[in-house]
Amino acid sequence: MKNTLMKTALGILALGLTATGAQAGWTHGRDGNRHADQQTRAYSQQIDTRQQRQMERIESGLHGGLLSRAEFRELTHEQHAIRAMERRFRADGVIDAREFRRLSHALDLASHNIKTAKHDRQVRYAHGHPSRFN
Repeated sequence: MKNTLMKTALGILALGLTATGAQAGWTHGRDGNRHADQQTRAYSQQIDTRQQRQMERIESGLHGGLLSRAEFRELTHEQHAIRAMERRFRADGVIDAREFRRLSHALDLASHNIKTAKHDRQVRYAHGHPSRFN
């Protein structure tokens, strides 16, 4: 009788603690961490903003004749690779600080590559005319 009474008391105590934790919004693990969710959203927003700016720079370089078609393809491919990396990192639902640093470093390299390609004095010509006639 003592064992069953003890088991019942412990069961009720465990049930009460679980219910109290659920009411307070306590969750354990990566999927319920509000701070991690906010951090992931902030990281994603920064990454998306930088990628959008970089794509605008690439497109303006192509339309302005500062990038050849091959350079445009290379830079666009690099942006797609960064997006794929971001999707891989986000697969578990969280982008942590280490993953964000890796993405940020990849975006830094991409920005440098855009600048280098746009200022390498290669001008896109078609049929002997400047790019404005393309």
